[in-house]
Amino acid sequence: MFVILTALAALISLMFMASFITALTELKREHEEVRAVLERNKPF
Repeated sequence: MFVILTALAALISLMFMASFITALTELKREHEEVRAVLERNKPF
């Protein structure tokens, strides 16, 4: 029983870490895109 609970907790934490990393990479990519658009729209 304890082993099953531990494995379940590990699985949940792994999924949380994976989603967190995915969200971070998405945020970084969006930030770079916004910066590129701002650079393009600069008059100088």
